[in-house]
Formats: sequence, C-alpha cells, structure tokens
Amino acid sequence: MFKRYLSTLFLTLLLPITGFPHEYWFEPSTFFPSVNEKIDIRLYAGEALKREEERTFQKEKTTSFMQFFGKAWFDIGKDNADNSLPFYNFTSGSPGNHLFAMERNWSHIILEPKDFDDYLREDGMEYIMDERAKLGESQKAGRERYSRFIKTLLQIGEKRDASYKAKTVLKLDITPLENPYSKKVGDTIGFRVLFNGKPLANRTAFADNRDGETFAKQKLITDANGKFTIKLDRKGTWLVRLVFMQRCKADCGEADWESFWGAFSFGVR
Repeated sequence: MFKRYLSTLFLTLLLPITGFPHEYWFEPSTFFPSVNEKIDIRLYAGEALKREEERTFQKEKTTSFMQFFGKAWFDIGKDNADNSLPFYNFTSGSPGNHLFAMERNWSHIILEPKDFDDYLREDGMEYIMDERAKLGESQKAGRERYSRFIKTLLQIGEKRDASYKAKTVLKLDITPLENPYSKKVGDTIGFRVLFNGKPLANRTAFADNRDGETFAKQKLITDANGKFTIKLDRKGTWLVRLVFMQRCKADCGEADWESFWGAFSFGVR
C-alpha cells in the first residue's frame, strides 16, 4: 500500500515508515453554518474520508490559501498563524457560499517497485505503470514529488451564489458545474477537472461519502472535456478527488515523477 512506505527527503536508501495517510481534505465544523456562527476549518489526512490525522497550518508548506465569497477573494494564508489548530477559523456576517482553496508545495517520497505499483493501481494511474514498462523501469523504485490542491465549499444561511465556480488558478482544479447546495439526496451533479487550465481527459476520479459511521465510494472517469457526473445517493460529507501524475518535465531534483492531488469537499443534507 502507498501509505506503508514514506521518505520525507530523498535519501540513498528506501526508508519504510508506517502510517502515511493518503488523502488530505478540508472539513468544517459544519458545512451549513448560520450567519455569525464561528466556523472551524480543519485539515484532515486519511483515506476515503476516514480520518487518521488532523494537520496544522504550515506556512512553509502553503503556497497559497484563499477564500472566495461572491465576487470577492481574500488571501487568508498571509495572516493565518503558523501551526494553528484548527487549520483556520472564521465568522461570516453575510449569507452565501464561501469557497476555500489551498495549494501545498512539494513533498517527496520513494517507494519500492511493488509498493509504487500498488499505489498507482489504487488511485487509477495504470497509465504510469504502462509508461514505466515502456521505459524499462518497472523494477525501479518510484521516486516522486507531489503537491496538493484542496478546496471546500460552505453554505452560510439560505442564500446561494456563484462562489463554487470561482477561478482559483490552482494548477489542478476540481470544480462543480452546478452549485452543490442546490442539490439534494438523489440528484446528480457534474464536475470538471482542469490541469494547467486545460481539461484533464480520461483520468480516474473518486467520490467518497461519509454518513455518520458508514462510508461509500464511487469511481469515475473524466470525459474528453475533463467532466464526470456523480450520484448524490447519500447525505453527509462528500469528497471528490483525483490524482494526476506525469514524468517530471522540469528540474525535480532526484524525482522521476510528479503528482498533483486535487480534492473538493462539500455537504449534502
């Protein structure tokens, strides 16, 4: 499994470390706060909405942290306290939707060949396995750098607006095609994935749900326009996520591959 082996720095040896969580996502104390209610935005690490760790705000790891409300946007990362827990908190005096978007900068891992393949297979990146085979690297350790692009959308009061589709300029951007808070259980909703501003076609995405202590997952494929549709068949917390990997196209140090992890969380009631 991907989370069984981790190296925080590129070393000359593979260093097995257990308990490395897979996904990161934002989860507020409620997705449906009232006006003037204080809200904690928490950053969790784990798998498929199963929380394993809560992470603090780290200035050195945060490339950008933005808040979008209507047509306005705010750089909230510059004033957020380093190592704050919860990650961020705020109080909105106006109803509407608030979108939070964060980019975390590069981290590095080295995985043994089998563990790298297991990780690629688990996240729907068999195309990298094929490329490694063509390059004669199937038995080579997977040396990778990765970054994360994390979004969450809140519904404050009853008013809805277009904040859900704000242009965030994230390198990997998962965006709903409709306001998730216009939906109810049983509806469908479309999403689009852009990479460097262009549709990311024919890539695997996942939609996780947690309703109380029960979990569910949908596996989807983006179309030629980077779009896919999920069925909102359960209430609770939803996480739409995708990992895209490519051969390093710039100076990646000792890494051969670079991956981009996107996440978008919201609630359904």
